[in-house]
Amino acid sequence: MKNRRQRDVLLEAARRHGITIGQAEEIWNLLGAGIADAISSDHRDPETNKFVFEKFPVIHLEHFGKFIPSKKRVNYANYCLTKKKTDDTQDNTTDGSVS
Repeated sequence: MKNRRQRDVLLEAARRHGITIGQAEEIWNLLGAGIADAISSDHRDPETNKFVFEKFPVIHLEHFGKFIPSKKRVNYANYCLTKKKTDDTQDNTTDGSVS
């Protein structure tokens, strides 16, 4: 359990549906595992190593709705990758001199 609020919600759901708290926790964990499986696949272009928005799936969970990827966040992730790449190349000296 992460926190008391989550435990209270699971207890209420278990009571409402006539299941045990263990079963409610298992269902909750399966939902999280389903989301993790869907988003952990490879979404990068092998040539540029940047994320490709079209490869991100729309995740539909029964009775919860759709989780749609944000193009703005994908673009920001690509920006951060590009920035990190340029920062890494600026930190390395190529002349071989030691300071």
